Order: sequence, then C-alpha cells, then structure tokens
Amino acid sequence: MGERIAVIGCGYVGSVAAGCLASIGHEVVGVERDAARLALLRSSVAPVHEPGLTELLAAGVESGRLRLTDDPAAALEFADAVFLCVGTPPGPDGRPEMGAMSDAARTIAAHLRPGHVVVTKSTVPIGTGEWLAGEVRAELARRSRDGVPVVVVSNPEFLREGSAVEDFLHPDRVVLGGNDPGAVERVAAIYEPILAGRPGEGRVPLVRTGLSTAEMTKYASNAFLATKIGFANEMSRLCDLFGTDVATVMDAVGLDRRIGGAFLEAGIGWGGSCLGKDLAALVGSARDRGYEPRLLEAAVGVNEAQRQQVVDSLAGLLAPLAHRRVAVLGLAFKPGTDDVRDSPGLDVAKRLVLLGARVVAFDPMVREADPRWGLELAGDVTSAVRGAHAVVVATAWPEFASLDAGELLRSMGGDVLFDGRNVFDPVAMRAAGFRYVSPGRAAVGDAPGAPGPFAGAFGLAAAHEH
Repeated sequence: MGERIAVIGCGYVGSVAAGCLASIGHEVVGVERDAARLALLRSSVAPVHEPGLTELLAAGVESGRLRLTDDPAAALEFADAVFLCVGTPPGPDGRPEMGAMSDAARTIAAHLRPGHVVVTKSTVPIGTGEWLAGEVRAELARRSRDGVPVVVVSNPEFLREGSAVEDFLHPDRVVLGGNDPGAVERVAAIYEPILAGRPGEGRVPLVRTGLSTAEMTKYASNAFLATKIGFANEMSRLCDLFGTDVATVMDAVGLDRRIGGAFLEAGIGWGGSCLGKDLAALVGSARDRGYEPRLLEAAVGVNEAQRQQVVDSLAGLLAPLAHRRVAVLGLAFKPGTDDVRDSPGLDVAKRLVLLGARVVAFDPMVREADPRWGLELAGDVTSAVRGAHAVVVATAWPEFASLDAGELLRSMGGDVLFDGRNVFDPVAMRAAGFRYVSPGRAAVGDAPGAPGPFAGAFGLAAAHEH
C-alpha cells in the first residue's frame, strides 16, 4: 500500500515528482494554482518539455493514483506527506526569491495536522528547513494552533532537464536531511521502490543527514559541476595558446578514475536554470558570512568569458561585424529541452545584435522568439544559414552534427564556422573550406605544438578583459 502524498507546486520539479511518485505506487494529489498549468495537467499534458513525463502523468491519472487540484486544503487533508516543489527563481541580486515558499508556509500552517511530514524539494538557501519550520510555527501560533508539531525533511532534487524522469526513478543517490529520525525514515520508506535499484545493480545509496547539510549538498553538487566545466574551458584557452587539442586532452584526463569524463567538454559554457542560480546563491551566502569563495567566482568568470569569446572572435574575423548576417544554431541551453533560461546561445545572439549584426537563429525545440531578443527565428537550418557570413553552433543538437559540410558552405555567404560545442571534426571542416573556430581546437591539423591561428582570439588576456 502506497503513501498518501500532496505535491505543492506542479511546475518542472513538482510535475516530475508527482508523476514519478504515482508511478511507484503512491496516491498523489498535485496542487497547482496556475489555472493554465492546471488545465494542462488535468489533460495529462506535461507543463514542460520533458521526455516521458506526459506519458507518466497520463498513466497516473488513468490509474487514479494521481489527481490534480487547486485546493491545498483538500490535498493536505488527504495526505500524510507534503512535498514542497514551489519555485525559487533568482531575484535581481541573484539570490533565490522566497515569496512562494513563504506562501506555502502559511498554506501548510492553515491545514497542518499531527502526523504530517513536510518535505522540501525546491532548491533553497542553506538554513531554509529551519526557517520554514519557524515560519509555520509562527503562523500556527497566530491561528492559536501552536500545539501542532512541525516536522521538516530536506530532500533536494538532482534532476537534469531532458532526463528528469530517469533521474528521479533511477538516481545516483537520495539525500534526506532532518532533525527527526523517525520522519527521515518515513520519507525513506516513500522512496523504497526507488532505493531498491534496478535488478542486478544493487541498492541506490541513501544519505541521511541534518537539514542544512542536505541543502548544502545540492549547492555543492552543482557548484562542482560548474567548476568542472569551467576547468575544461580554461584548459581550452591554454590549448589554443600552446597549439594542442582540448578534446584529446580532456578525454585522457577523464580516464583517470579519480576525475571521470563527465562535464569535461569544452565549449561556450553552461547555462540553464540551475547552475548559475545555485552558484549565485552560494556565493552570496558565503559573502554574507564574510568569505569570498574565489574558486566559485572564477568558475562564473570563466563561463562568462566563454560566451564573450564567440563575440570577440567573430568581431575579428568578420570586421566590421555590423550588418553581417550570423546564423546561430541552437537557443535551448542544452539538447533535449526547450529551456532558454541563461542559454549561452541566446546570450551570444543578443550580444551580436547589440553590436549591429543581423542574427538569424534556429532551434528544433524553440518555436517562438521574444521581440526583445532582437533576432530572427528561422523555421529550419537551411533558412537560418542561407547567406550567413558566419555560423555559430551553440547547442549540440544531433541534427547539427550531421550537417553536410559542402552543402553548408555553399548555402552561406561567408566561410566562418564557430563550433561552440565541438560537434564537427576540425580537420574535415577546414579541408571543406571553412575558417573553422572551436574552443581549444584552433591548431588541430596543424603542426604539433604550433600555436593555433586563432590563439589571440582565445588567449588568456581575453578571459580577464571581460
């Protein structure tokens, strides 16, 4: 018999959590106050593009294990565990906005009863679990209900856009933090079908810890991933200076079991809704306590420089850049999603527009352009690259890697190809007639050890100028 669970907030994290928890046998009520989103969910349509999520939601609704409502009172009356999945978007200073979490605290207090366990899945500042418990207690006292116990467990999410369902159901680990061991074990029991692991692969590690340590684990994980990417990108600058190939270097480095090859791909940097936001929150929290986290600040700086290097390189190769046509292939921050939040490709496109370039972009999942972006959106690759003086590959969609070099060059009005995701073979593209540029691969095919022809554009000085 499954547990009875309320999921408060059914956006990206909440809809995945609700669908997945229902799929492993629990009875789930998802609470969503946005009328348009709720209508989609009730029609078994995922509110975001995420492979497998729509099918999972449909199966949950059809089985009766998943219900959707805008009534938190009914959901909390039904449930024994309450999963908070409300949004914590970055504010003007980069810190998470906690308004939705405050609203959730008041909502919970109005309907909390003994036996409820509150589970925070939203990415929140370190110390939020204790803060949330205090907020709920204060509201309970205001309502003359201060005898109701408040039990909070932190259960941070580690979901990657494009594989969130897989990540939820088959995680590398489950982290549970709380000051009440019994409550932690109750949440562990909810995850038992997941913790059991795939047949033959053994159990999924369960980390039991305190509230703040669980919250710190989420920030530390994303900070390390961002730093690892930043390291690869810093190496790409050095590889261009010394005439070596960053792809080969990083492949060899990643074979060291102490390091691993994931997140060592050099390119134009990371983006999305998590890494930048989480680094900003962690850096800000550290500064509040009088510490300057220099390594994390450097990771952010390197990422910024990787985007600017595209603009600097094109400005040098196409001088003057004004009125030149540039095709940007890829606006989503990564393949498998339509999310353009903090997208490197979109950021580069905007910077080029500000310098007077005519930017035409194509992305297989991004079908509408905000007029404020200042760019044109093409319906296919052919339309985007036609007559372009330069092409920038900003997202590693598989269809871009399979483009025919000869046809691409014949379609263009120039010969500059900036491969921001290292999807092409540098030797083949240069042989086809392109002035091919890619971070850390400027000298591939040249004499061993010779500085690359674009080393100046990628030099370390440029990284510090911006």
